[in-house]
Amino acid sequence: MNFNIKFKNPFKRLENATGVDSGFKKKTFIKTDKQIYTIIGIAFAVSAVALLCYWLLKERPYNDKLLAEKDELIKTLKFTRDKLKKIHENAVASYEEKLKNEYIPKSIYDDKINDYEQKLTSYKNSYISKEDHEKQVAELEQRLKEESLSEEGTSKKEFEQKVTALEQKVSILEDKNLDLKETLEKSAEFIKGEKDALENMFLLERKKALIPSLILPETKNNALTADVLKKLVAIKEKLKNIDEMNLPLKSETYFGMGLVSYYNKQLDEAIEQWENAVSLNKNNLKAYICLGIVYNEENMSDNAMKILKHAIEINPKYATIHLTLARIYEQKGVLDDAIYEYLKVLEINPETVDIHNKLGILYEKKGLKEEAKKSFAQYEKLRGGK
Repeated sequence: MNFNIKFKNPFKRLENATGVDSGFKKKTFIKTDKQIYTIIGIAFAVSAVALLCYWLLKERPYNDKLLAEKDELIKTLKFTRDKLKKIHENAVASYEEKLKNEYIPKSIYDDKINDYEQKLTSYKNSYISKEDHEKQVAELEQRLKEESLSEEGTSKKEFEQKVTALEQKVSILEDKNLDLKETLEKSAEFIKGEKDALENMFLLERKKALIPSLILPETKNNALTADVLKKLVAIKEKLKNIDEMNLPLKSETYFGMGLVSYYNKQLDEAIEQWENAVSLNKNNLKAYICLGIVYNEENMSDNAMKILKHAIEINPKYATIHLTLARIYEQKGVLDDAIYEYLKVLEINPETVDIHNKLGILYEKKGLKEEAKKSFAQYEKLRGGK
């Protein structure tokens, strides 16, 4: 009995022990899963915070920078597009102007020919030719002469004597006129010599007075004395008198007279004399530039731009023409055209340092910050190199 109990008890004990152990293990297993979930949650939260910080500290500034660069690039592309459009429009306008000035419609030409042919036909029907007219007049004069002789009873011999006397008088008058003609020729030769001497003296006096060929602000002679100017004006007036005698002056003389008139505040005379210089020498580009400057000073900016564009057609590689035109555009507020002409100056004459600074200012006015920054940097670099 006791043996059975003892024998039975070990199994119960084993069962109890197993139950306790399994219960212990089950409780431990549940506790480990919670720790894993907690760790995973913390790790997820840390990752989310890290990603958020990465976005705020790195990705977002980078995206903002990309957006800013995109806006700047769009502005630059728009400016480039506008510049190319302006170049295209200028080219088209130039060709249209050339077509308008050099050609006329054939229909107009044909209409004029038909009109003239009709007029010629009407004249043939209504008038006689000049040759027939002269022939008839000669016949009438001969008849009149014959009738006059017959009526007066004058003999042919007496008539011939009268004619001879008249011919002698005519001969005497011709001799006198010949003397006068020789005198006039000598006078004209003398005046021509005086004209040449005055032109040479005027050129020398202008050089001694240090009057440059251009009236740009940076080249204008602001130290010209009243006595020197008075002397130059006196020579100019003498040349004007010679010009009024239909003895044409040289193109360079007209140009110098225009400069003296400009410094003497006679702008209308200056314009007239520079126009004379251009009419005698189509390639006198300095006269075109001076005309453009004075036209602009006299509030005739359209005329100024027109004549400067014409000068560019003659010689597109003359940087001073582009510079003068750019300043007029800038003054009128046409910034795109001003930038285009300033760039032309740099293309022809890259060592013009101040143009980079001017371009930077214009780019800033247009809101092109990147282009302005580059121009200012180039200006500082070139100026530092000097």
